[in-house]
Amino acid sequence: MKLAVLFWFYKEPEVCLNHLKLIKKHNPHIKIFGLYGGDQKQAKLYRTKLNKYLDKFYLSSLSGQARSWKWINGDLLILDWYQNQGRQLSGWDSVVVIQWDVLVLGNIKKQFPKLQKNELFISGLRLLDKNIEQQWHWTKARGKERRHYLSFSKYILEKYNYRQKLLCSLFIVQIFPRLFFGQWLLIENKELGMLVYKIPTYAKIFKVPIYKRNLGVW
Repeated sequence: MKLAVLFWFYKEPEVCLNHLKLIKKHNPHIKIFGLYGGDQKQAKLYRTKLNKYLDKFYLSSLSGQARSWKWINGDLLILDWYQNQGRQLSGWDSVVVIQWDVLVLGNIKKQFPKLQKNELFISGLRLLDKNIEQQWHWTKARGKERRHYLSFSKYILEKYNYRQKLLCSLFIVQIFPRLFFGQWLLIENKELGMLVYKIPTYAKIFKVPIYKRNLGVW
């Protein structure tokens, strides 16, 4: 199974450079693809500074969207990378998504022993039970985000006849296989819902195997 890194960044070029150097130091043979979603006017600066440590640089076609939109729909930037560049690249079966502010101080593959080719991983994965639903910012009653949660729940019921509890996660470290990307592209209303519950729930709907690993994120 060929694991590559998708380094996702949009600010703090010096921090990005430092973190890329660390990834390369501890993972000298792994491919690193760059996903830039920041200010388009700064893209050349980032490309010049970081290209030495990247196997490929991609300026997201969604980088011109408002910052708040990109924060809520960060998963769509990842999908945009796959659709317009990633699926054409060789040398990977799965990508581990590492955001610019995450420190990598060791060998990535050793953190995921026995990871299989089509398995997906999302940190902090669990059932979205009543206790979480009542307290979580993205789902709680009288919260401004609840309407999106209810709309998403209604959509997957009508579209996929999904009647089980949703899954939820903390979107800190992810591993996406090509298998999931292919299914992800077929979703009609990709903006609906918040990535912290829609991505793991779609993985369950599409019957993508889940890799279980507790990274201490809850």
